[in-house]
Amino acid sequence: MFELLDEIEDATGVRWTLQSIDDDGGLHRSSVRLAWADYDVLCPDGAIAPARVAEAVVTFVLGRPEFDPLPDLLDAAIARRRVDGADRLIVALLRA
Repeated sequence: MFELLDEIEDATGVRWTLQSIDDDGGLHRSSVRLAWADYDVLCPDGAIAPARVAEAVVTFVLGRPEFDPLPDLLDAAIARRRVDGADRLIVALLRA
């Protein structure tokens, strides 16, 4: 379970505070960044809000062992580079 807080937009993208609860019930905070370049790849028509795209990225990452433990700063580009086929899988989450 997670939520995105404190949306901050700038010329290069958007950043949120990610608040998540681990399996043991512990509360963790980190940061999530979605660069406009990554947004354009994951949502080329711009029809989905950036927060929804970031939620799909976080959902994807939380289900992957490559991101355990979750980094203090999660950038969508890291997920896209670290996991083969991540773009396709994240886009599928957006369509679900």
